Amino acid sequence: MDERQNPIRLLRLGLTESWRTQAVYHAVAEAMRVDSPDTLILCRPREPYLCLGYHQVYDEVLDRKECEQHNVAVFRRQLGGGATYLDSDQVFYQCVFHHARAPILFQEIYRRVLSAPVAALRRMGLNAELREINEIEVDGRRIAGTGGGRIAEACVVVGNLLLDFDYQALPRFWRTPWESFRELAARALCERITTLRHLTADAATEVLEPLLLDAFAEAFGRPLREGTLTPEEEHRSEQVAARMASPGYLNLHRNGEPVLPMDSLKISANVFIRAEEAQMNGHRVRGSFRVRGSTIEEARLESSPARSWQPLEASFEGTEFDLWKSRLLALAG
Repeated sequence: MDERQNPIRLLRLGLTESWRTQAVYHAVAEAMRVDSPDTLILCRPREPYLCLGYHQVYDEVLDRKECEQHNVAVFRRQLGGGATYLDSDQVFYQCVFHHARAPILFQEIYRRVLSAPVAALRRMGLNAELREINEIEVDGRRIAGTGGGRIAEACVVVGNLLLDFDYQALPRFWRTPWESFRELAARALCERITTLRHLTADAATEVLEPLLLDAFAEAFGRPLREGTLTPEEEHRSEQVAARMASPGYLNLHRNGEPVLPMDSLKISANVFIRAEEAQMNGHRVRGSFRVRGSTIEEARLESSPARSWQPLEASFEGTEFDLWKSRLLALAG
């Protein structure tokens, strides 16, 4: 069969239960065989939730008590990446293709799949571009989250486009080493993340989804044909949902040692919040840094015993992050 005439199954889940927005694409991937249809899924979660990347340690990146206190669901996906806060103001696209019908290099898979949301955004009049393999930005600010990997026989790429974003929600749930880290990271989110509602009056699911579907059909050179889950996929989805939220799965990668809060957090392409400590003249100095590449853009210092470090903080701007301790000694030693 000419691959261009081999339709891609389209599953439009719409606004659905939060667990389905993660479990369905996992189930489709786990059930996929070479004669299974390649599948594109569009959906939005009805309730907000948090999702851990496969390799993350729960208690390193998220405050478990805060999650429980706010009664927010937490799932662990089988794909990598960082912890995300997801809600109904985000449109999810999830591509599940058999590996035999996908490029060998994952960089090329990302390029092909993500060309579709980039094209859809451009058709809305926005200056969208793909950065660093899998980062989608508009005017230099991130507007999407993406991830990908191999699940069983399937190649999977998933992403979301932000209609809007609750900038206060995710920082509330981070487990940070100290508050200045959280404050720097929260401000960086506001500065580095943008949304469709901020950029255009056409920020609605009804506008975005048709543009996405047209762009995906063009990117793959194949028609989309609306379909449904098989009974096996439906059953497997429920099994996956139970697994993703189970204590054993959420607590993966624990080795019995005490878990320390995260000391590095990616905000967008090439921008991280970093934390380190130094000892100087009897002071235990705790530093929080916004770092672009390897260069400090902003620094916040605190210490025990307490001391005013504010006069020195601006002096770290433009310094290589690896040199901050020696610079601290030079400035305040």
